[in-house]
Amino acid sequence: MRKVIKLLPWIAGLVALAMLSGCASVCGVKEKPAPVPPPPPKKWEGVPAPVTEKPAPAPSLPTTYTVEKCDDLWSIAAKPQIYNDPWLWPLLWDANKDKIKDPNKIKEGTVLSVPRGVSDADKAAARARAKKFPKYVPPKGAKRYCPPK
Repeated sequence: MRKVIKLLPWIAGLVALAMLSGCASVCGVKEKPAPVPPPPPKKWEGVPAPVTEKPAPAPSLPTTYTVEKCDDLWSIAAKPQIYNDPWLWPLLWDANKDKIKDPNKIKEGTVLSVPRGVSDADKAAARARAKKFPKYVPPKGAKRYCPPK
């Protein structure tokens, strides 16, 4: 009996270990769920765009302009399809001196030629001329109504 009493603590320890290890696998410890595989890649359906070696050409700029009501050389040169710079109006005047006697007076319906391929030096000279040219002042009593565009 003394041998059993001496072995009792050892037996109690083994039972406790067995209970703890068994409980850990059954009680409270949850297994991690298996990772969900990613969805398969979507297949692209359709016709691919055609491959071109050269980009599409830029739209060509006009080489003529028909004067509309209330136009002046300043506003024509400022248009994006012409020069996009109002100070370049002397280029229009120089190219159309046979049609325009006074740059302040141009007639509606006149077809102006628009010079293209103008060098930077010519543009700088035109800007300098435009700044020296006297500003147009309409005569007294002139009634000029131009509707907004």
